Amino acid sequence: MSTQWLDFRGIKAQVPIRAVLERYGFLDGLTDKKSGKLVGPCPIHGGTGKASFHVDTAKNIWKCFSTCNSGGNVLDLVMRVDNCTIREAGERLARWFGLTFDKDEKAGKESANLSQELRPDVAAAHTSRLPDDPVVNPTLERPLQNLNQDHPYLLERGLTPPTIEHFGVGHCTRGLMRGRIAIPIHNESGELVAYAGRAVDEELATEKGKYRLPANFAKAHVVWNLDRAKVHGDDGIIVVEGFFGAMKVHQAGFPNVVALMGCSLSDRQEELLVGHTHRLALMFDGDDAGVRCLRDFYGRLRRRLYLREVHLEAGEQPDELPEERLRALLA
Repeated sequence: MSTQWLDFRGIKAQVPIRAVLERYGFLDGLTDKKSGKLVGPCPIHGGTGKASFHVDTAKNIWKCFSTCNSGGNVLDLVMRVDNCTIREAGERLARWFGLTFDKDEKAGKESANLSQELRPDVAAAHTSRLPDDPVVNPTLERPLQNLNQDHPYLLERGLTPPTIEHFGVGHCTRGLMRGRIAIPIHNESGELVAYAGRAVDEELATEKGKYRLPANFAKAHVVWNLDRAKVHGDDGIIVVEGFFGAMKVHQAGFPNVVALMGCSLSDRQEELLVGHTHRLALMFDGDDAGVRCLRDFYGRLRRRLYLREVHLEAGEQPDELPEERLRALLA
């Protein structure tokens, strides 16, 4: 969204800071205190101080008393988290919370009006109704700046250093992704919208699930790696279930591969695929679920796209196959 007029004063006054924190996934790490105060470790720089980050929801301001040593209003929060200008922060808040802008010609000032009133008690519900705009979780960004890309797990999965670097994956030792392989997720425009964390330790996987995603991220609205694969859309797009399967197929010489982060297809994902190619190669795991997926996808898409089914042997998964086997299947 690009707007000509921005009322920064109106944005600061009308957008609840709690709603912005919720959108970024920061509330989980903060503790509610009396009189609308929130306290916890700083989610911006990944701090460990139990009370370094303070939020006053009544005054709509925040402050980090640790490494960041910064604070301010909702605009300052977005600028700090996303490393953007005040205009970019204003435009993001306008898009997220349904603000419209008009110039008051008489006063020579700008004004902002909410498309609906955003009271603190409804703000969280409002943010959840933005299906086409998945949310990045910036809590993870700073800790992910220094990933261990030589972690044995990545090599055990058969990934080469160029592939690891290409997809920006690595083992995270800090923040919410601690102990997991962090995988950046971009939307079809190439914007970073989330990180997925694959547990390396099986005990961690049992406790919190194999993958961790931001609570407010809707994976059904994104096709992973489509931002890169779409440039090869004239050659068709290969669809697999998971991140590592897509990385292995890419490594085998097929940059036109995407992953659905599961074996179901949402309406949004269908439209994304149809909008960027005229044919698909479907390669799901060689199990009952994979067979069902092939059948369901074929019935759903056969009138819209040219489809090719790539059948794997029982027990086979794309992420576990050697590159020569992948090349033979997709040749």
